[in-house]
Amino acid sequence: MPEFQTSNIQNIIFDLGGVLLNINPLLSLNEFARLGETDPVTLRNMLANERIFEKFDTGNLSPEQFRSKLCRILNHKFNNAEIDNAWNILLLEFPLPRVQLLQQLRKNYRIFLLSNTNIIHYWYYTAEFFKNNGFPMTELFDALFLSYEIGIHKPDAGIYLHVLKTAELKPSECVFIDDSLQNVEAAALQGIAAIHIAENQDVTQYFENGYLKTNW
Repeated sequence: MPEFQTSNIQNIIFDLGGVLLNINPLLSLNEFARLGETDPVTLRNMLANERIFEKFDTGNLSPEQFRSKLCRILNHKFNNAEIDNAWNILLLEFPLPRVQLLQQLRKNYRIFLLSNTNIIHYWYYTAEFFKNNGFPMTELFDALFLSYEIGIHKPDAGIYLHVLKTAELKPSECVFIDDSLQNVEAAALQGIAAIHIAENQDVTQYFENGYLKTNW
C-alpha cells in the first residue's frame, strides 16, 4: 500500500460494517441455521454455492427474490419479518464516539461512505441510527456509495473508479479505510491511500482533533 502524507488528504472514504458500524455476521448465520434446523457449517457452504449474499449486495436480487431464495435454501417457508429479523441481527451498534468523529472530520475533509450492503440492511441501520441519534445517518457524509445501487462491490476495481469519477476526486488526495485487507489492497491499486482496521483496533485511534494523525 502506498505511503502518504496526511497533509495531502482532502477526502476520507469510510467502509461501514466493521469500521463505523459494529457487525457480527455469525449471528445471522446461526439464526438462519436455527430456523432451517441445520448446522451453520452446512448452511454456510450452501449459501456460498448460491452466492446469494453477493447477488443481493450488488442489487441482482430484489428483497422478495432474496427472501424466496433463502426459504428455498432453508427448505422452510418463513414470512418476511422472520427472514428480515434474522438477516438484520448481525447489525449491532454505531458507537457515539464514531458519530462524533465523523461530525468533527466534516469540518476539515470531505467524507464519503463506500459500503458493500443491501437494501434490507440499509433500511434497518439507517432507521436505527435515526432512532438513536435523532438525525439521518446520511448527514454524516458528503455522499454514500452503496454496492446494491452501483451494481458492483468491493474489491472490484470498478467500484473505486466509480467513487473517484462520480465525486470528482483525485486518488492522491483520498484515504480509504476498511476492515478488509483485500478491499484496502484493491483501493491501493487505484492509487488511493488506504488504512486497514484490524480486529483489535478502533477507527477513532487514527484521528485527533478532527484530523488524521500523522503517525499511529
